[in-house]
Amino acid sequence: MLDTARLLYRGAPESAQPNFNPNYRYLKTVIDGRTIFMVLGYVDRRAEGPVEVWYSSSGEVVKLLNGHLAGTTGLSIDWRTVRFSSLPSWQADPGTSASQEQRYRRERDLMPGYRFGIRDEVVRTPIAPPGDSALSGTAANSLQWYEERSVSLPANSSLPNARFAVSLLSGTPQVVYSEQCISNDFCMSFERWTPPAPAAGSPAGAGT
Repeated sequence: MLDTARLLYRGAPESAQPNFNPNYRYLKTVIDGRTIFMVLGYVDRRAEGPVEVWYSSSGEVVKLLNGHLAGTTGLSIDWRTVRFSSLPSWQADPGTSASQEQRYRRERDLMPGYRFGIRDEVVRTPIAPPGDSALSGTAANSLQWYEERSVSLPANSSLPNARFAVSLLSGTPQVVYSEQCISNDFCMSFERWTPPAPAAGSPAGAGT
C-alpha cells in the first residue's frame, strides 16, 4: 500500500504552468494524478490554529492546519470534517527531536458513504530526507523531514504513512511540502510554490 501511495504522490507528468499572479499565494498540488496550482482564498482563524483554505479553478477545496489536512470538498473522496486532539507543534530545533516521538489523535468524517467518527492514533518521527518525493522547488536535504504513521479505528480505514518537510528559514517551523492520503488509494502532495518572476512586459494571470 505504501509503494502505491508513493506512485500516486508523483502524479502525472506536469502540465504547462499557468500565468501566475504575484498578488496570490500558490500551492502546487498533485490530486488524483493531476498537477494543479491552488490559490489561497483565506485563512480561517480557529481555536486550534489558523486553517488555510486553498481553491482550484475546477472547484476543489483543501484546508490545511499547520500543514495537516483539515478538510476537503469537491474531490471524489472528501474529509468533510477533521478534529485534532493534542496536535503537537513542529520542532524548531530538529537536533533535539531526532530520537523523540510525538503523538496525537485525529477524528475524521469521510464522504461518500457517510462514514463519521473515524479515529486515528498518529505517531510522528523525524526521518532522513527521502529520495522519492515530488518536491521540486527546494532541495530535500535543506529541510527537516517527518513521517507520520497511524492506527485507525475501524481498521479498514487505515491510511498509508504521511510525510512532511519543514523549513526553518523564517525562524518559525513551516511545512513547505507534504504527502498525505485521505484513503488507502487516494493520495495527494502539497508544495508551497513561489512562482518565477514574470518576464518583462508579460501580463500577470490569476493562476488555476
